Amino acid sequence: MSKIFNKTLYALLTIFVALTTIFFVIRLSPGDPVETVLGQKATQAEISKLRNQLGLNLSLMSQYKVYLKGLSQGDLGKTIFGAKDVKGLLKERMKPTITLATISVTMSAFIGIFLGMWAGVKKNKGFDKFSRLISLFALSFPIFSLAPLLVLIFSIKLNLLPVSEWGTLKHAILPIITLVIPLSAVLMRVTRNKYLEEVHSQWVMVTRSKGLDEVAILLRILKVCLPTILNIVAIQLSVVIAGTMITETIFDIPGMGSLLFDGIQNRDYPIVQGVIVYSTVTYMVIYFLIDFINERIDPRTASE
Repeated sequence: MSKIFNKTLYALLTIFVALTTIFFVIRLSPGDPVETVLGQKATQAEISKLRNQLGLNLSLMSQYKVYLKGLSQGDLGKTIFGAKDVKGLLKERMKPTITLATISVTMSAFIGIFLGMWAGVKKNKGFDKFSRLISLFALSFPIFSLAPLLVLIFSIKLNLLPVSEWGTLKHAILPIITLVIPLSAVLMRVTRNKYLEEVHSQWVMVTRSKGLDEVAILLRILKVCLPTILNIVAIQLSVVIAGTMITETIFDIPGMGSLLFDGIQNRDYPIVQGVIVYSTVTYMVIYFLIDFINERIDPRTASE
């Protein structure tokens, strides 16, 4: 019970620190959302009136208290542009982001684990050397450079896939590839290294001496490797979430990423804060779900 309490407390503290940090950072950054809304020709009286309406005339700490009070009631506020409910806006934009992230992580896990195990079995042979070279090449391209490269090849040069928008399978292919390539490369290298670490261990030699076939031994090794692989997935989650948002912006997908980009551009505080709330809570929930799965697979991985 104390372990669950400590983990919950840690999650809440992490979320609180993230939300507090983004609240102060975005308000202390240069720029005024009121001037962005009204334009440069607005009078001082118009600026003061809108600042009062938005509560931006209050001191920073007073705004922070109002912000925390709203969060405690599940209220993320209204957008500065258009006065739309932020929670409703997030629900509208959530589906493309969740779809993109879920498909990408699932495909990366299958590809990375399969190729990693195969590379381990074929150690120092042709496939192993080729896969390591390809994974190194894949890791050399960050998402913001990989996405334009894919667009240049498959959309502009070959005219096979659309550049932007969302709604059909064709629109999803390039964004998914953009996310799958780097993550599957990481998982492949981790799986290969973990397999090679386990395959020569004593328990494998004992199992093999009992006459168990190689496929069964391979599956047992995979089970032992899974906690390490899942921990890497957990560590990479923040990269996946950030990568999804960058990818959405590049491919003009109407998800959380493009919403965050618009919020930052327009200095729309409630939008930026709402997206950070969503991202942080999602990360913590998935992280502890992976931790729970690891404990079921191997109780020795349970953290104290």
